[in-house]
Amino acid sequence: MSGTLAPVWRVTILTLAITIGIYVGLAAAEWLASCMLYASMHRNPIRASWSTWLDALVAWYDGRLPNMGRRVAGAGLMGLLVAFGGPALAVYTWLEQAGRRPLYGDARFANDAEIRRAGLL
Repeated sequence: MSGTLAPVWRVTILTLAITIGIYVGLAAAEWLASCMLYASMHRNPIRASWSTWLDALVAWYDGRLPNMGRRVAGAGLMGLLVAFGGPALAVYTWLEQAGRRPLYGDARFANDAEIRRAGLL
């Protein structure tokens, strides 16, 4: 009975980990978007809170922030790109480098025993 439940638990844990990762990425994206929105308005980005970008988006939609649509959209896009593109690029680079053999630094001169064994001397 326990052997049949193992794949179910594995899938459940994987699904839960992916869901948590997406929520953490969205929270990071919103915070980064808030910081970038503050920076685009020439204010201190450290003072941005978690909900600054979302509040600005709602205010722009209601018409309380005219001519700010591009800044809000640009900050949101940059937040998403940095929050999800950065880790994706890091994983891609790690996977790309894992299977590659080193190109330089492996060569060395043969010693006398190796030359004699090869029959060159």
